Amino acid sequence: MNPELEYTALREEILKRIESRQQLISITLTIAAAVLGVGWTSGAVILLIYPLIATLMAAGWAQNEMMIRQITAYIRDHLEGKVTEPGWERTSRAKMTETMVFGWPMDILALGGIFVLTQIMALALGWTRFNNSALEWILLVADGVGLIVVLSLLNMVRDRTMSGVSL
Repeated sequence: MNPELEYTALREEILKRIESRQQLISITLTIAAAVLGVGWTSGAVILLIYPLIATLMAAGWAQNEMMIRQITAYIRDHLEGKVTEPGWERTSRAKMTETMVFGWPMDILALGGIFVLTQIMALALGWTRFNNSALEWILLVADGVGLIVVLSLLNMVRDRTMSGVSL
C-alpha cells in the first residue's frame, strides 16, 4: 500500500475510534445518571445492575483505547519519517511523562476513572438500600468482580501505553 494513503487511512481510523470512545463515555455517564436517579427511589437491585453495565462499557472503551495506541505506534514506528517528518506521534510519546499523575497517563486516569467512580457510587448507594435478598447478594458479588475487571483493564491499558516510555 502507498505509505501516504496508509497514513491517511490510519489517521481517519484513529479519529473514528476517538469519536466512538467519546460516545461510550457519554453513554456511560447518561446510563449512570439514569440508573442512580431511578435506583435511589427504587431500591438496591436497580443500583447494583449499573456496575455490570459499566464493566461492559469499560471493556469497549479499553478495546478502542488499545487499538488507538496500536495504530499510533504503527504510525510512529513505520510511517513517520517516510510520509511525514518525525512528528506528533514521536513527540507526544517522548513527552508522555509530563502528563502523568501518580504514574498514570492523564487521559487513561480521567476517562477510565469515570467507570470506576460511577461503579463505586452505584455500589455505595446500593449498599444504603440493601435488603439482604439473594439477588442483591449475587449482584453485589458480581459487581465486585466487575470492579476488579475494570481496574485490571485500566492497568492493562496503562501498561501497554507505557511500554517503552522512560520515566
